[in-house]
Amino acid sequence: MTTIDIRLGDQIGLINPDIYGHFVEHLGGVVYDGIWVGENSEVPHIQGFRQELVEKLKAIQPSVIRWPGGCFAETYNWRDGIGPKEQRPTTVNWWYMNDGKFESNQVGTHEFIEFCRLVNAEPYLAVNATTTTVLESRNWIEYCNMPRGTTTLAMEREKNGSPEPFNIKYWGLGNENWGGGGCMTPEDYCHIYRKYGIISKSVGPELQYIACGPYENIPEWTEKFFDKYKEMYTVGRVSPMFGYSLHYYVTNTGKMGSELEYTDAQWYEMMRVGLEMEPFIQSQFDMIQAAMPGASIGLIVDEWGVWHLQNGRHPLPGKYLFEQSSTMREAVLAALSLNIFNNHCDKVVMANVAQLVNCIHSLFLAKGNNCVATTSYYVFDMYKIHQHGMSLKTAVDCSDIIYTIEGETHYVPSISCSASVKDGILAVTLANLAVDEDQEVKLDLHGGEYAGTGSMVVLSSSSHKDGNSFDEPYKVTPMEHPVSAAGSELTVTIPKASVVLVRLDVSAERLM
Repeated sequence: MTTIDIRLGDQIGLINPDIYGHFVEHLGGVVYDGIWVGENSEVPHIQGFRQELVEKLKAIQPSVIRWPGGCFAETYNWRDGIGPKEQRPTTVNWWYMNDGKFESNQVGTHEFIEFCRLVNAEPYLAVNATTTTVLESRNWIEYCNMPRGTTTLAMEREKNGSPEPFNIKYWGLGNENWGGGGCMTPEDYCHIYRKYGIISKSVGPELQYIACGPYENIPEWTEKFFDKYKEMYTVGRVSPMFGYSLHYYVTNTGKMGSELEYTDAQWYEMMRVGLEMEPFIQSQFDMIQAAMPGASIGLIVDEWGVWHLQNGRHPLPGKYLFEQSSTMREAVLAALSLNIFNNHCDKVVMANVAQLVNCIHSLFLAKGNNCVATTSYYVFDMYKIHQHGMSLKTAVDCSDIIYTIEGETHYVPSISCSASVKDGILAVTLANLAVDEDQEVKLDLHGGEYAGTGSMVVLSSSSHKDGNSFDEPYKVTPMEHPVSAAGSELTVTIPKASVVLVRLDVSAERLM
């Protein structure tokens, strides 16, 4: 039996809702025929945005949405996406070399802000720090945020239909500048970041600037970046940094099978790589603290998820670039990732799963009149209870799973867990990584007692290869049933290859 100690008095910190963020890039079918169907479409829509997607996304309480990229941001000119739609230019999308598609610019700044308002999410804009000038980027901030009637750019915004400022606070200065964003060195990028940050202070000293950090294979970027950054920071000549961006993909080059066909060992290999995000987060945090002791710079994992580079069968005819199917494997990977973020909420202040629809680790598949919620969508629905909760330390005593792949033997824990408490309600989220074994799990509560009836929500299926598709849109959905407990112990059975939420009232001397 697995035993999990939950310690009401041992608190990690408040879980920032922005950990449950999303990502919309002008890539493949994410925007066009994904979130946007057009104002004249026969598909039910709200001001051109797919109505079913808007309603389902709003229901899971999305906190923040990153836009317009990603790599797309690295050649984006924000002026192409404002003004009358019929006068907007058609441009070459950054991804043209992959799929031959042009950018119509029908969804620009005003439209994206409207989408965020429809789903009650904060916008997070990625600034082009590669192929445009510092002044143009500063002007975008002015256009978005200066009060009505104050400057020519503010009046241009009003002319384009938005008299009041958008008040956008999150601004990412650059994207993947170690790669497609200019192939810079950390020192080169640090100079760019410092320049953008200091020039933009005049139009937004309260803004939350986010710097480009590494992906998992170049962790040393961080040490070199901060060695350079702190030279000017110590004398107050650079804008403070709110967040530092990390990218972490579980990249499947074939070692993990395909999206829909994989062995048990290939399932476990995906879980093993997903779990390695935790030491990556810890090591990056330690590097920042070593370079700048006491600095309050949060980690922002603004691209994460499973990326199948060798695509198998696709659910849509004429698939979009990087579109992929999802099964219970993606759901369990999403759950263990969110558990990691919850357990490190004292370090991680934002995370954005890539991407929202029709691309990589999507929450939706959409085309024409069809809109399907994937297995990962339901994980976010189950986990939303953690937002604004106090994350609690847990100690998991579970068996390891031993597997061999390509001649190498590896170990992964059989259970992933996080817990939080809010308004006297304890939420425990669990992922059973074992594909062939249900697990009995005893939840030992320390510092309080269970106080009656609650519920257990289970996302599982008869096969761990099951997922939702246009033919079977509700094949995998959560099931809820009541549970009750008194005292400090509760034992539940967690189905194989599943995601579970246990929710119970608790009593203690001191609760959130």
